[in-house]
Amino acid sequence: MLTTDDYLNILETCRIKGHDDAIIRALRYIDLGYPIMLYGPPGNGKTTIAEHLLTSLGGGTDTFYKIEGTEGMSEYQIIGGFHPLSMSGNSELAERFVYKHGVVTRAITDHKNLLIDEFTRAPSSAYSGLFLLLSLGTLSLEYNEKTITKPDDWILIATANFGDEGTYRLSNALKRRFVPIDIGYPTNSTERSLLATITPDLDCQVVDAILTFADETRAIWKKDRGLPQGLSTDGVIRMARYCELSMKQGSDRVSAFMDAAFHQGTIIADETDPHSIRRVHELVISTGDML
Repeated sequence: MLTTDDYLNILETCRIKGHDDAIIRALRYIDLGYPIMLYGPPGNGKTTIAEHLLTSLGGGTDTFYKIEGTEGMSEYQIIGGFHPLSMSGNSELAERFVYKHGVVTRAITDHKNLLIDEFTRAPSSAYSGLFLLLSLGTLSLEYNEKTITKPDDWILIATANFGDEGTYRLSNALKRRFVPIDIGYPTNSTERSLLATITPDLDCQVVDAILTFADETRAIWKKDRGLPQGLSTDGVIRMARYCELSMKQGSDRVSAFMDAAFHQGTIIADETDPHSIRRVHELVISTGDML
């Protein structure tokens, strides 16, 4: 069981700020032996938080494996199976097969924890073996006539962008095998403190405009999905750094802000939807008028 000092140390050393409640919740469920899934809008630090948790809990970056979900992923990458030696120059050897473990099987065999990043970018069929392992605690590996058992202290963390473009819908049965932890947008005050550290010399009115722009994009996303996503914390930081550099090079604050906002607005808008593009452009102009 983790101590209070363990919790505090993990919180204090995490580079992503503003998600203390989510991190504490994640640690509690990990402490109880549950696999967790960090989900939420893209660009808010889910992967960084997951890597920090696994590094802190395991004692180093070499204590866990990481794989990223892709559209073409199958059970072979996750669990394993037979692999042909067809690339061999030896004609006899080329007709033979060997078995290769997938990342889950290797993690358990090598006593490593596991991070599956972008979990929902792979189809649910890729996770059928993982589903059995999480459901039963054991998994039969028919390709090498062995059965593996999930260790009680094995840590599995997944990250996911539910409903994002290019993601698959998870089956409810598979989703229930994880405890969902929401990594949402941080508060205005958290991002303001972050910018004060990263861009301390940036004009305070430009900072206000950037944070207002971010809040408005998120409000549109939450209200009616008028934008595919709100501006992420990473986007806020990019805007602030761009504005700071642009103003040092002679741009006025209005031009610097609107230039950066148009760039980031294009990223979060749906480029195939003229209404989405127009909406974010109108927001850039109305926010810029405040300066």
